[in-house]
Amino acid sequence: MKKKIIFRIIGIGIFHMVLYLYIVPFLIYPKFGDSGFNFAVLVAIIISIAVLGTMFFERRIKGDKK
Repeated sequence: MKKKIIFRIIGIGIFHMVLYLYIVPFLIYPKFGDSGFNFAVLVAIIISIAVLGTMFFERRIKGDKK
């Protein structure tokens, strides 16, 4: 179970690094400006919350009380 959590957190970190170091500055910001940047940040936060939220739902389904 802990390996899954670690992989998800590392995956979220990699997702954010790629998003903020490549996709936003070179693809989104030049084309859409500040509104595109704000939208990209909002989508990244929602995806991160969704991925982290799945960890808590898995625990409830399996009956893990930790």
